[in-house]
Formats: sequence, C-alpha cells, structure tokens
Amino acid sequence: MEVLTGEDVYVWGQTKKKDPRRCIGIGGDFVGFSDEDVVGKTGALYGITRPIIVDKRRGAAGESVAILIEIEKEPDANLIPHMMMADENMGKKWRIILPVRKENEVDDAGPSGAPVNISEKGKGDSNVTGGQFQTIVDRVVSQLESWHYEGSYRRLRIFSGIVPVPTGEDPYEAWKEAAVQQAEEWQCPDQIKRQRVVESLRGPAMGIVQAARQSNPNATLETYLEALDYAYGTLEDVGDLISRLHHTFQEPGEKLSSYVIRVDKLLYKIVDKGGISREEVDKSRMKQLLRGALTTDSVAQKLRCSGTREPAPAFNELLKEVKQEEALIEMREKTIKKIKVVQSTTEINSLEDKLLKMMEEQNKKIDQFIATYNAHSSSQNNSPNENVRGKRNTFSNRGCFKCGRFGHRAFECNLNQNISRVPKNSSGREDADQGNGRGRPVDPTQAS
Repeated sequence: MEVLTGEDVYVWGQTKKKDPRRCIGIGGDFVGFSDEDVVGKTGALYGITRPIIVDKRRGAAGESVAILIEIEKEPDANLIPHMMMADENMGKKWRIILPVRKENEVDDAGPSGAPVNISEKGKGDSNVTGGQFQTIVDRVVSQLESWHYEGSYRRLRIFSGIVPVPTGEDPYEAWKEAAVQQAEEWQCPDQIKRQRVVESLRGPAMGIVQAARQSNPNATLETYLEALDYAYGTLEDVGDLISRLHHTFQEPGEKLSSYVIRVDKLLYKIVDKGGISREEVDKSRMKQLLRGALTTDSVAQKLRCSGTREPAPAFNELLKEVKQEEALIEMREKTIKKIKVVQSTTEINSLEDKLLKMMEEQNKKIDQFIATYNAHSSSQNNSPNENVRGKRNTFSNRGCFKCGRFGHRAFECNLNQNISRVPKNSSGREDADQGNGRGRPVDPTQAS
C-alpha cells in the first residue's frame, strides 16, 4: 500500500491543476471494490458531497492503490477521520489523507509557480537545505504518530440514533459510556479523539455532530457528546439525579453487589452534570449504600456494624469486600442445606427401621393367628370324619341285603338273591331270619 501524506495530496492536487484545499487522498487495499465504490462508500460514511475522481495511482499488478478526489468544499478535519474500516468482515482499512500546505511552498516552487516534485528534487545536489530536512522530519514524525495511535486503537461500536436500534449497534447510553471511557484512556491529541468518536457515528447522529461543529468551529469532544446527550439522552438536571440517588434502594432479592453497581452508575451521571466532584464519589457511595440497603441484608448489616470508615473505600475495594462476604454467606447456606439433607435422610432411615420392626411384629401375629385358625379348623374336620367312620362301621356290621351274608354290600354281591336271609328295610320290616328278633342277619357260621 502506497504511503501518502497530506503534503503529497496537496502537491498531487496542484499537479492536476485542481484546488488542493478541496482534494482528498484515499489509500489502501481496494481489492474487491471498484474505484467508484471506494469513493461512494467514503462519501456516504462521512458526508462528503459530490466527490469527483481526479486521478488514480496503480500498483505493480495494475490495481488501484491510491485515489485523489475533489469535493465541493474544503474538508473539515474534525469531522473526517484519518482512518476508516472498509469491510469489517474482511478486515480492510482505507486511509483518508487531507491536504496539508507546505510551509516552504514558495521556496520550492519554480519561476512559473509550478510545484517541484519532492522525489526529483535534490538529484545531483548533495547539500540538503533546512527546509527539506524539516519536511523529512515532519513526515517521519507524522508516520510514527500514525503508527502509534493506530497500534492500540480499538474502534467504538456504531451509533446512528435510529429507533429501534438496528442490529449490530449499541443504544445511546451504552455507546456514550464506552466513548467516554475510551476517550479518557486514548493517549492521543484531542483532535484524533474527536475523529475516532465521529467515525463511529452514522445517519442522524452524524448530522447532530455536524450541526454542532458548524455552529461552533472550536467545538471539542465534550461539545459533541453534550449535543448528542441533548438529542438522545435523558434531560435530567443535577437536582433530579440527586433526588433519584436518594430514592434508589435495594430491591428484595437483589444482591448488595448489584445495588452498589447501580448506585455507582447514577453517581457518575451526577459527576458528569457537575453535581459532585470525583473526590466525593466514594463518600457519597458509602453513605447511600448504608441508608439504601435492606435492613435484612446480612452483608449490609456487617457494613453498618463496622461504622463509617475514613476515608471511604474506593469502588473496587468496596465491591471486592461485598463480593467476598456474599460468597461466604452462599457457602454457609450450602453447608446448612447439606446438613439438613443428611439429617432428613437419617430421620427417614430411622423411620424406615421402625416401620420394618412393626411389620415384622404384625407378620408374627398374623402367623400365630393363621396357626390357631388351622388348628381349630383341623379339630372341626376330624369330628365329622369319626362320625362317618362310625356310621360306616355300623353299616358294615349289617349283612348284605341281597344274599344276607356279612362282609360286603348289595352292589358288591355276586351271589344269587336270598330273600329269606335279607333283613327288612328301615320302615319296620323284619329281618329275613324269623328266629332272630333283633333285626340282624344271621351269621351263617352260627346257623344250624
């Protein structure tokens, strides 16, 4: 990528017989973009009206490495940054170089007033004048500053002021917090800080800054942020913010550390409005913490017991102390829960043992009842059998009603029927034997 300086752009514009004060140089990697796309994208992002391509410089492969454009009016260095991101996905950057008039332009110009090419100047002359040496030094210093500022520079998120907030952008409060924080940490001149903040703006937000710059040519970064705050921020004065601070209390279920962070954000809004100084922030934070925290919060109770400390702890120290105490309380609660679980498990086990013992006793009683019942049932079953056996014995003493002999019954008898030996039936008939008055069959062994 060809390295251009502001003086190169100025001389380039003079060479093309254009007003060098209305020329802008664009250098970088243009692969994947046409020259018209490069100029159009640059003009759309930074409000450059009617850009016209004046000249191009090609690389070894014929690709464009630098483009000189002419715009409608002289560019404002406070609104146009020196670097822009061409494509965030591809990681390409383009440099925007504004024209810079050479201090020794009259000395370097020829008789006709035409500029002399610096690269060709001094050929065959071993003596370098003071102006040429100073120009070389300024170039080197400018390039080193550019490398230094860009090395640790991280772009802000985009803010356009469009509602609802488009995807990939931050709302105003989040964008402003990041802008203020990074502006305090950037180790660069205020002009570069303004450029870096402006390059993160788009659309309506860019219009607000341009209007502020036109109304006040000496506008600073604070002026830009103040204008954006009036347009997109909350219009609360110091009294309203202090009243909000005094009515900010810890919510039920909210950790004290979260409450500390909420109070701190509100305090720094008051600082931005000039309500209190930065030296009073720690004391005000501690005072509001003691009066606004819940009375049931154990961490706040410990802080109240410790009393008002002098000097008041800083934000990091206070937050660390609160976090550590919350961690100890959380560990203690977990330990208590584990103990309760163990105790409940032990009680359940002892209750199970009692139930098992009761079941065993009941089973024993049931077994005894079943044994008693079986014994009683067997005794009742035995008595009818004896009666039947007695009846069977009595019946067996009777003779056969077919043949009148003993030892078998009529359905078992194979002999011929002998009516004279058969006894009479139960209705009162006499036995077959007329001589036997007892009604029994005559034993054949005793018969004569």
